[in-house]
Amino acid sequence: MDLALASLGQLFDTSDFPARWNCGHWSPVHGWFHIIADLAIAAAYSVIPVALAGYWLLKRGELVFPRLFWLFAAFIFSCGSTHVIEAIIFYHPIYRFSALMKVVTAVASWSTVIALLRIAPQAIQLPGLQRANANLEEQLQKTRLAESALERSNRDLEAFTGMVTHDLRNPLNSALFTTELARESAERSGNPVLAGQLGQAVQSLRQMEALIRELHADALLRNKTGEMKAVILDDVVKSAKLNLAPLVADRQARIEVGALPEVRGSYTMLVQLFINLMENAIKYAGIGVPFISIAGELKPDGRIAVRISDRGVGVPAEALEAIFESGARGENALHLPGNGLGLAYARRIMEAHGGTITAETVSEGAAFVLEFPAIPEVVETGALPA
Repeated sequence: MDLALASLGQLFDTSDFPARWNCGHWSPVHGWFHIIADLAIAAAYSVIPVALAGYWLLKRGELVFPRLFWLFAAFIFSCGSTHVIEAIIFYHPIYRFSALMKVVTAVASWSTVIALLRIAPQAIQLPGLQRANANLEEQLQKTRLAESALERSNRDLEAFTGMVTHDLRNPLNSALFTTELARESAERSGNPVLAGQLGQAVQSLRQMEALIRELHADALLRNKTGEMKAVILDDVVKSAKLNLAPLVADRQARIEVGALPEVRGSYTMLVQLFINLMENAIKYAGIGVPFISIAGELKPDGRIAVRISDRGVGVPAEALEAIFESGARGENALHLPGNGLGLAYARRIMEAHGGTITAETVSEGAAFVLEFPAIPEVVETGALPA
């Protein structure tokens, strides 16, 4: 410890040297030019490392050569220190400490030079800022053009899908109605073979009708047609039942509808939503008579919930979430006709309304819960809008 202090004291020992003012014949102007210039240079050299440190704090994740960055800062700072010492020597001849700082500066300088030489090949390969900006702008322009073209293509496809599905529904419904009449006529006339064949035709036409409805719903969702306004769900369910009248009559389905609220939404989308859910309940009813229960309730937080349940084959517990994926179907329903799109569209319709649809585990059949966002007037009154 004492040796270290003695060595440090020798660095600042000025007994062997006179102050620079006393070396030679300095005029005040000449001497002060030296002192002020050295201090000004040292001040500038001190500001540069501080600025570099601030830049590092802001951009440290983007620096390509951080070690070189700090070497350069150390080199600049050590250079500034030698100029400070040169100004001090005019009054305190700390030549020994000056020599040490010049050695430090030399080491920092050559370390920076060596680091520069080592990274020079890599640095030369880096693109210039102007070229990088030009390349980025070119890529952005290409991306904008591609997005614009894709958007136009999607709009055209959506318009075409909506038009085609709308135009196909009328002749298809007519064909389905005529085929059902022919099947009933064949049954009455005692021709079971023809009745069976016509029954298969009716089933195929119903599958086609369901697919066209779902494609039409998809077109509606993509176009986001229909203003979100007050919709009475009781009217929505009546429209859905009317659309499914032939299927309901054929399967002699029972549909019980409780008190249903008014929600904010698109009437057309909501009709399609209930068609999908009610058709699934009838399709997957199993061998028994289909039974569907629909009821609404007001949640404590003001949200409106509608529960649609049935007594069919149900949904396996492990598939309660997966069945909402496009093309997904429960393992217990793979033998029945279907494309797995209905519930996927149901979720998208609820998301378009700012709500959710979930499947519940029940002891018999399946249950789906629709949750719509709270309506301010419902939260204020605490009652379902009728």
